[in-house]
Amino acid sequence: MKHAFLIIAHHEPEVLTLLLELLDDARNDIYLHIDRRATVLRERFAAWRPQHAGYRLIETPIAVYWADLSQVAAEYLLFETAAKHGPYTYYHLLSGVDLPLKPQEAIHDFFDCHAGCEFVGLWESPDHRRDLERKVKRYYFFTRHLRDKGTLAHALTAPVRNAALAVQKATGLHRPWDYDFRKGYQWASLTHACCKYIIKEKARTMQRFRHTLAPDEIFLPTLIWNSPFRNCLFDAHDAGRGSQRLVDWERGHPYTWQDKDFDELMRSPLLFARKFSAASPELLRQLHKALRQ
Repeated sequence: MKHAFLIIAHHEPEVLTLLLELLDDARNDIYLHIDRRATVLRERFAAWRPQHAGYRLIETPIAVYWADLSQVAAEYLLFETAAKHGPYTYYHLLSGVDLPLKPQEAIHDFFDCHAGCEFVGLWESPDHRRDLERKVKRYYFFTRHLRDKGTLAHALTAPVRNAALAVQKATGLHRPWDYDFRKGYQWASLTHACCKYIIKEKARTMQRFRHTLAPDEIFLPTLIWNSPFRNCLFDAHDAGRGSQRLVDWERGHPYTWQDKDFDELMRSPLLFARKFSAASPELLRQLHKALRQ
């Protein structure tokens, strides 16, 4: 069976173009969700045609907001669309500023060797556990306007959100701890069986993670941790190895790879990395040359 690559994008057309080209393999089908508001980007990639891979641009995209439930809704839209056209051996969730670090032959060989494993990165440090508790035990309202500073929407909603949080803290009100919650990478590689389980849990997921801050970092790790697929995690202790994603949180939030980082990226044993930008064109050129077969 083929692999499905599920991509959420809203900017950086040069990086997205390279990502699509590096995934253009007969063993892959590509599903691309472009933010509903990114009309120019959508028009550009509506005309993109692969040479080998299957390709489907999501026809009814949604507007995706940082730290908001819309992130989870976009992921579900991709999972459900791909599953309808599957089954696939693996469903790889990527952002539009991710890139593979290995050629397709190596990527497929890796997943063939580790068939049945689930690749989800978990954060288990005390700092992450405290942050997780903060995000799931309170009700956060109007999260889609968190980054709208300077706008009327932010001016109207921020006081309401902050007042609601203050009341919850003062009264000791908190949401029920109805899962063994976990936090980790939003981006993952899942088997068909796991993907079907995630889809089956959609209604409960959307209800529970409504008014949760940054649910995209929580819902996949939590669902899988509380399921039989927990026993199939490739590495539950190292988020990078567990997800096969190279993400640098020490130099940025996350760090954007630069031209000088090519050798470091090539030395990594991991399969994918984020994030990249057209501001480092030489790095994109080198990766294209190194990974195109």
